[in-house]
This record gives sequence, C-alpha cells and structure tokens, in this order.
Amino acid sequence: MTGRVTAVVATIVALGCRDSHVAPKPTVSKPTASVAPVVDVGVDATAETGPGARVETGPFEIPLLGKRTVYYVAPRAPGKQRLMAMLHGMCNPPGYACGLWAETAKDLGFLVCPTGDGTCGPAMYDAPTWTEPQEKIDGDLELSLTKVEARHPGELARDGAVLLGFSRGAYVGAKIAAAHPGRWPYLVLIEADVQLSKKMLDDAGVRAVALIAGELGAQLAGERKTANALAVQGYPAKLWVMRKAGHHYSDDIESLMREAVTWVTMH
Repeated sequence: MTGRVTAVVATIVALGCRDSHVAPKPTVSKPTASVAPVVDVGVDATAETGPGARVETGPFEIPLLGKRTVYYVAPRAPGKQRLMAMLHGMCNPPGYACGLWAETAKDLGFLVCPTGDGTCGPAMYDAPTWTEPQEKIDGDLELSLTKVEARHPGELARDGAVLLGFSRGAYVGAKIAAAHPGRWPYLVLIEADVQLSKKMLDDAGVRAVALIAGELGAQLAGERKTANALAVQGYPAKLWVMRKAGHHYSDDIESLMREAVTWVTMH
C-alpha cells in the first residue's frame, strides 16, 4: 500500500498541490494503480466460498443520485459487521479518502463512502466536493447506507457505527453526530481542527474520538490541543500523526486507520 499512497501524493505534488487533498484524475470510476480498483456493480458481493470467506469484497461503486455514486467495500468476514461511514473532503474523491485504506477496512467492517454533490471543475480534474448544506449531506449519507443495505440485507451493524471524515467531511461529520445522539458512537476525524467539547460529545452519545493530522499540515496544533483538553477531562480522545504528510495521507495511512478505528471501538 505504501507504493500506492506514494504514487498519489507524488502526482499531487507534481500538480503543484503539495498540501492539497485533491486527488488526480482518473477518479473512482477509472482508477489508476494508486487507487483500489472498483468491482463492477453486477458482481455478487455476498457470495461465499466457505466459512469466513467472501468471494468479492470490492471496492464497489453503485448509483446514488444522478451521476453520483456510492463507493464501498465489504468486510472479509461474512454476516453482520460494523458499519464505518466516511465523508470525503473538498476536491477529494472517495477513491482517495476511502480507497487508500480499503484493504485495511475489509478487516474492520463495511466502509461506505458517498460522493459529494458538486465538482471542483476541470482545473481540479472534476474531483467531487460538497456544496450542499449539512442537512442535505446528512440525508445523502443515509441514502447511501440504504443503497448498500439493499445489497447486503441485515449485514450492516449500526449499533457500534463509526463515522469518519477527511477535512470538510470531518467538520460536517462532527455536526451530523451531534444532530443524532447515539447514532454515531465513534468518530475518526482527519485533517480537521474541529471544535469539540466533552459536553458536546457526551450529548451526542459519542463514546470516543480519534484525531489524525499531518505532521506538516496546518491542523496538527489544533487537533493536539483538542485531544489533550479532552483527555484532561477524562474523555477518550487520542491523536495520531501522519509523518511527512501535509493535507494528504501519509504512506502508513493503512496502519494508522487500523489503529484509530480499533482504538475508538474499544470504548
């Protein structure tokens, strides 16, 4: 996976966007070697070859609204598994935000990633972004889950669901969790200095928060301050640092995501 992440970041740097989270074209529908390939939607994602095995785990891409799609991966283990929903950032497709740790996600549960309602235009390779208000993003997220649940009836466990977000997706994700107390008990917020308080998180029914920031980015100081403040109050919050990364994933993002998701779900 290190090679895939490095290839994506190298392309971004070549485009003059060293600290940008814009992923290069092609995007999800025509992935490069840097992004996990998407399985055709006609593949039976629930078929098994034996105990504990699933024939196809994806990534899959299915219709959402209009030309928009839902990118998701299924867990390797069959049966009901934890839901992990993720909101990408501005000019940042699901094939990057979710695709670059898709193989790790397969060990942790269902990873569901809706595509944003807007694009950043030709100058940014038409990468998707979010332009609609929080309430509409919330509705689109729920619709994307309905679409995946239709393909995997009874398999998405929401009682211990994790909501993840990258950059803008993290800011919106925290607000969505606050709007639905108990719906999203675990948060993983990446490259976003989200203003969090123990009261806000307790009121939202969030049991633990993982914060992830790039060592070279502008979000690290704020995320560290937030994690320390919450920890002093006895709230489960922990920071992970992406080494040698700005506003993009580090080479070891798969191991960081595994650690962060595993840590929050222990609480």
